[in-house]
Amino acid sequence: MPTSLPLTPPRSLHRLATVLASAALLAACQQAPKSHTHPALSAQPARIDAGESVRLSWDAPIGSSLRMDRLTATPPGAVLVRPAQTTVYTLSGPAPSGAPVSTSVTVEVRPAAEPLARLRVEASPVGKPIAASFLGLEQGAGPDSARQRQLLRNLENYGGGPLVLGVKGQAAGACPAVEHLAHTESPRQALRCSAGQANASAVQTAEMLLDYAQWGAAGVDLPGPLADVPKVAPRYYGMLFFAQFAGAQGAWLAPQVESNAQIKVYAVRDARNQTLRIALINREPDRNGTVAVQIPQELREAVVTRLGNSEPLRLAGQTFDGSRDGRPIGTAYGEILEADEDGQLLLSMPAASAALLTLTP
Repeated sequence: MPTSLPLTPPRSLHRLATVLASAALLAACQQAPKSHTHPALSAQPARIDAGESVRLSWDAPIGSSLRMDRLTATPPGAVLVRPAQTTVYTLSGPAPSGAPVSTSVTVEVRPAAEPLARLRVEASPVGKPIAASFLGLEQGAGPDSARQRQLLRNLENYGGGPLVLGVKGQAAGACPAVEHLAHTESPRQALRCSAGQANASAVQTAEMLLDYAQWGAAGVDLPGPLADVPKVAPRYYGMLFFAQFAGAQGAWLAPQVESNAQIKVYAVRDARNQTLRIALINREPDRNGTVAVQIPQELREAVVTRLGNSEPLRLAGQTFDGSRDGRPIGTAYGEILEADEDGQLLLSMPAASAALLTLTP
């Protein structure tokens, strides 16, 4: 007689189907990629001394379009900032669903006992505009390649003004030593001279060009080449910094500086749109700090462009390391500073660095 199998009760079958479906769903969830519905923002380190840097990094939902406040642009994923005082940074914008998302992090800054310098800038020009075609390269400054030509175009266009860079066909005489400029009468007629060293640092080059321009030189020719594959020469970053400062051919101002540190200050004003540009050089090799900047009443906000000597070299967050076509790599950004009720800005100044403040009415 054939053996009969026991029948499974309908309720047991339903329970078994439910268990199997749940297990399949759990397995699918474990294998599916994780999706973020809210950005995660962190600061490393979250507590610094004035003049030090902080890396802000975030993990945002795919498809989000987020913006970090206090910056002119938001690079993807991470950014370096140098707050001069305790600051809250907020990342916000629309999620892929369209719903607004926002997250914040606080960076605590231990202030210095005293600023490295106190600076006051008056709006009235006291000197002539910076000469057009100030930047130059000595004859034989490098191979005529597509990369070299792009590097030259960067200098012509970086400051948005009529700076012209070209290989000079006739060698210029040597510039006076920078340390003697304060005791040397400025030229009464156009004087183009040759200066700089091929191994000069980025900040040294920026400072040298600012000194000769303020002294009254018609132009300075620097040694080439601009690039030594795969890197671009450090002095090229200093030339770009100067181009941003001088691109609009602003007229010189006379800033008043009180300092017990090696802080140098240069300021110009553009007669066309009244934009004020202030370049600061911290020549201290190992002294970080802040600079208190008193600005004219009609100006309330400044954009900071930074240049240092540490590797990898960056200007406004961009680098030329690894660039094969002469164009900068990365998103250009500046930090936004707001004046307090008394019209004072507090600027973080790392050791051996340069900062450019751009203030537009």
